[in-house]
Amino acid sequence: MMPGRISPDALLARLERPEPLLLLDVRRPGSLQKQPFGISGAIPVVLKAVGTELPDIEREREIAVYCLCAGQASSTRVAQWLIEAGYRRVSVLEGGLPAWRAANLPIWQVVMSPDLRWTPLESLLPAGREQGTSGTLIAERAFLSGVPLPTRRDMAVLFVDMVNSTSLVTTRPAEVVLALVQAFMEIVVQVAVQHCGDVHDFEGDGAMLYFSDVADALPAALALRRQLLHARALNALMPPARIALDAGPLVIGHVGTRERRGLCFIGPSINTAARILKQAPPGGIVATSGVIRQGRLSVPECAQPFSRMPNRLHLKGFDTSVSVYLSLPAVEDLALPASNPEQKRDAELPAS
Repeated sequence: MMPGRISPDALLARLERPEPLLLLDVRRPGSLQKQPFGISGAIPVVLKAVGTELPDIEREREIAVYCLCAGQASSTRVAQWLIEAGYRRVSVLEGGLPAWRAANLPIWQVVMSPDLRWTPLESLLPAGREQGTSGTLIAERAFLSGVPLPTRRDMAVLFVDMVNSTSLVTTRPAEVVLALVQAFMEIVVQVAVQHCGDVHDFEGDGAMLYFSDVADALPAALALRRQLLHARALNALMPPARIALDAGPLVIGHVGTRERRGLCFIGPSINTAARILKQAPPGGIVATSGVIRQGRLSVPECAQPFSRMPNRLHLKGFDTSVSVYLSLPAVEDLALPASNPEQKRDAELPAS
């Protein structure tokens, strides 16, 4: 079962009716302080890396969900969780809060409700169901729902991979490497969810993520680096990561056969991001000048850590060179905690 869709005007009409509707405002941690406004009466649902909670109310209650981006990825994911938890009347606001604003509809301060009972997401989902494992790509459930494919969209893409993972495969048991890749990719998925994006594909030791725009992708890149560095500080076997970003028009469509098909993203930004990825040192994030230019307008605090690399890059298959910006992690972020002797001991173990 998939969540329904509701337009801004239809939601406004529904909110004006006497019977209660639970309106959920999906956002990432910290956004209430930066942007505390949303639709009047909405209750915030904060997407945390661990410990996300959802309202636990009667399952027949009507619920509408929206998020702060036009892509609807986060709100669609929360709506799907609610359906899996047994709620029967769940809809997603088409176009999210940007569509509501574009319709010149009123906004108000979003506050937590003391009257709701909140329950950890893991307790609400059926046994054995993990967050975000509902099968169909979020893209098809969110901003592509009902859209004839192929279609063209402006999007931001992010590539992330493990550095020197081959040496890990040749020196450690395969089971150990698999556990590390799983831990790595769990962080990748969690960060994508928190920033209104999703993972399009896992490829060996890396992944491609997509976002509606740079305003979500750039904060996601910084958060992803921060969380992966933290994971590496807790487990010295975790390889360092590098990240690359670009943005631009993509054509999105299905490839394959009726029996087995997948969603395909095609556009120069994907090739550019994939090729500049190798320019990032361990822990580094590289982004094209277009990403930084957009970031300075929408999320200037996230563009600030980037500095232009001295030489333009000539990428294979491209006629023109590319200007690239680099952000390095702080030195203290790269240091392993001195207070963790177990982790230090693991780092000193000889290769198996």
